[in-house]
Amino acid sequence: MRTIKTMQRTGIMQSVRRISSTHAEINDLSEKLVDKYNKREKEFENKASQLIASSTKVRSQLISERKSHSESQRELEVKYTAEIQSLKSEIKTLKRKVTLAQKVSSANKVQILSLETKIRELEGKLEDIDLERTYHDLDITGGVVEEPAQISSFEIESLRLELERANEDRNSKEYTIECMEKGIEATHEITSQEIDSQSSKRLKLMEENRSLKEQLALKKNTSFQIISSERIPLESGGAEAVPLSQEISLTPVIPIVASSLMLPMTTYSMLALLLIVVIWLVVRKW
Repeated sequence: MRTIKTMQRTGIMQSVRRISSTHAEINDLSEKLVDKYNKREKEFENKASQLIASSTKVRSQLISERKSHSESQRELEVKYTAEIQSLKSEIKTLKRKVTLAQKVSSANKVQILSLETKIRELEGKLEDIDLERTYHDLDITGGVVEEPAQISSFEIESLRLELERANEDRNSKEYTIECMEKGIEATHEITSQEIDSQSSKRLKLMEENRSLKEQLALKKNTSFQIISSERIPLESGGAEAVPLSQEISLTPVIPIVASSLMLPMTTYSMLALLLIVVIWLVVRKW
């Protein structure tokens, strides 16, 4: 019996020892887990504070960038407006010049078409500028943080150079039209003077012709009267003859009107040839 009791006590003691050791292990593991949890909690707190700081920094950067975008947007708006107004003014001027050129002369169709093509190109560039500005406005409204789309100074300078060349072409066109108008006016003036001169000469010739016809009719009447009053019978055949001393020449005096009328035609031909040469020189200059 004592042996059994001793064995029971020994088993109980061993069980108690095992339980005690297990409890100690559990306590150690619990402490380790608590320490690990505390470390993780501190790490999370540090990361959370870092994230809050970075979020605040990003928010301030976003606010600053939005402000700078708003300022750049206003600057771009002013710049776009000035450029667009200038281009529209130039286009209106070109359109007026095209209309004037169309009214002045129909011989300048090629240059007018070139100016109209230039106007269409400028209008297309204006539409591109408007589209670019619209896209920029959409980006700003949607909150997309990007660098604002800007037109390079090279493109603006290129537009200005194209407009200057269009203005130079327009000025050259105006000078050519002015020269042609002056040439036409001078030709018209010379032609008018020549027509007036030839008309006066023609009237004078017609007056002289009428006077000569009257003199011829008077001479014919006088000769008929002389012939009828001084008729002499001939011995052979009883025919009547007119003495040579009383014979009057009945040859009519005809003015040379045809040769006088050829002079204006020659003058007109020369003037037309001169005008053609002037137009050819102007076209060759283009």
